[in-house]
Amino acid sequence: MPEHGIAAITETDGTIGVGARTQDARYESTAYPAALASAASWNPTLLEALGHSVGRDARDRGFNVLLSGGANLTRDPRGGRNFEYLGEDPLLAGRLAGYYTRGVQSNHIVATIKHFALNPYETGRTQYDVSIPRDAAMESDLLAFNIALHLGKPGAVMCAYNMVWGSHSCESKPLLHDILRKQWHYPGYVMSDWGAVHSTKASIEAGLNQESGAEFDTAIGFGGTAMLQASSASAAALKRIADAKTKGTLFARAFYAPAQLKQGVSDETLRTMVRPILYGLLANGAEQPIQTKPVDRDAGYKTALEAAQQGIVLLKNDKAALPLSKSLKTIAVIGGHADKGVISGGGSPTVLPFGGNAIPQKGSEIMSQQVWVPSSPLAYLKRLAPKADISFTDEADLKQAEASARKADAVVLFIAQWSTEGRDRASLSLTEAQNRLIATVAQANPNVTVVLETEGPVAMPWLDKVKAVVQAWYPGVAGGEAIAQILLGDVNPSGHLPLSFPLSVNDLPRPKLPVAPPLTEGRPESFKLIFNEGADVGYRWFARSNKEVLFPFGYGLSYSRFTYDNLVVKADDQPSAQVTVQNDSGRDGSDVVQLYAEGQGTGPRLVGWQRVDVPAHQKRDVSIPVDLQTIARFSQHDNRWHVTPGNYQLRVAPSATDKGLTGTILLKGTTIDGSKG
Repeated sequence: MPEHGIAAITETDGTIGVGARTQDARYESTAYPAALASAASWNPTLLEALGHSVGRDARDRGFNVLLSGGANLTRDPRGGRNFEYLGEDPLLAGRLAGYYTRGVQSNHIVATIKHFALNPYETGRTQYDVSIPRDAAMESDLLAFNIALHLGKPGAVMCAYNMVWGSHSCESKPLLHDILRKQWHYPGYVMSDWGAVHSTKASIEAGLNQESGAEFDTAIGFGGTAMLQASSASAAALKRIADAKTKGTLFARAFYAPAQLKQGVSDETLRTMVRPILYGLLANGAEQPIQTKPVDRDAGYKTALEAAQQGIVLLKNDKAALPLSKSLKTIAVIGGHADKGVISGGGSPTVLPFGGNAIPQKGSEIMSQQVWVPSSPLAYLKRLAPKADISFTDEADLKQAEASARKADAVVLFIAQWSTEGRDRASLSLTEAQNRLIATVAQANPNVTVVLETEGPVAMPWLDKVKAVVQAWYPGVAGGEAIAQILLGDVNPSGHLPLSFPLSVNDLPRPKLPVAPPLTEGRPESFKLIFNEGADVGYRWFARSNKEVLFPFGYGLSYSRFTYDNLVVKADDQPSAQVTVQNDSGRDGSDVVQLYAEGQGTGPRLVGWQRVDVPAHQKRDVSIPVDLQTIARFSQHDNRWHVTPGNYQLRVAPSATDKGLTGTILLKGTTIDGSKG
């Protein structure tokens, strides 16, 4: 509506960059690290910069709505879209999503928090009906959304495919009206996921503002005829809408094409539906005309490199096997297409990187393909260690891989595992061939480093046979460079896990993935999905059930050595913990100081953290406020949060299971207004 100063709404996928649907080179863009990889930085400032960079790319491409960022918690490490999200803890995920959203919207573009809500599985994603007590939902997934909404103030929220408490998410009055609008006072608009609209009247009454991807719906929910059938509009109301059409009234024209207006709903309902859409646009300056221009590749690469560097996690480093000495004579690089690039996640967030797919695939539909970003770790290793003889062997040639390993001073073994929207991983295992490759190479050479390019946790039956393990996630366009820098010591690893690595699927709340019933007469049949873990997601579940893990939430090694001392806890109006962090090594490094609290019937919960840079042989004092809402309990009786009075143990530690330093704090009974996030 240019006469009213409103540009057309143009949307794009964008979790890890501007999304692409085809192999058309016009849609090549900067491929940033996966969201989970960035979450491993535990750095809100970085997430804001990342959001700004992705939002800038989208705006330059001609879009004013970015269908990003994800705030769903990782309730199962096998979830197919975990790489799009920010881990298993509501405080960590909520804050990072909020800062990312701020960055996106700094470009006069609308960010979209999704998928609202309780949507951790791809298996049967349009069929399962989540069963969880409301207080448990409010203290976990919905808390993450609440924090993200109030920090980031996104212009849009996307409701999910799944059902919650007996209703589809996009027609759920408890979710959209009672919680999102009434309790949280959210002023922006709610759009559906693509194909997630199942009704007209129920969706409108719940608070849905926009039907997205109607071509995927079994029937058009918000088309003119459907709206008329769902409406109780009087003849007078219909006349007012017809008059609005004639006069070009802003609210009416914002919702329907003129030909549809004569079939529309009451003008009051129309205004109620349209107002949040206009608010989302106007509040962020997204209604402004878009001037397309080339994407700033250099600025995007710089941000992507910083995110990859800070997100890579060093999981094991026996006898200081890393960093690799640049004076080594021979290094054998094996597997993972490390000579070509790094793998990325699939589905709607797929980005066609500049330079195209490093390993060309058949077909033009990019979303269904494995996309390899042309950032070769091998090439960067050779560049950073020019004196070493660095060879490459494809993983398919097991005999040659074994022979190369025997002759080398050190081996870097790359393992890539693809994950995609639309399906969950069947297990935590790598393929049989990959496990055999690692075992064979480790037997041939005692100095093996495994670099994992996976969306998340994997089982490691070979862990005690290798010297070092690096979790590189899906590291994006600068992934090859960042991996090489960390392996050779040009960059000190500082990433910490945003989710737990379990020992076995048998330790999960649901060892077996959901099984969706078959379609009945072409229509999906719903089934109950019980979240028996409640609010105890991830590390909280493992603590509650006394289960050990392979690597705990918050874990991450460094080439520096950090120690904590002088813990002081304060129980004033803003409870906090202060600690001194000392770098006992001769190398500058960054640590993530984590604060956990438990007591009064509540298990360990992350209540704050701070990422801190500590120069070699120096100290830094760190003060971390306690986020009381994370240990408060939600009450359905008054829709408020209550901190139970009594003693709580505060623990400052480098991970969720480390003993760290502990102190006791006496908290007063406090009531928190959860509407403020």
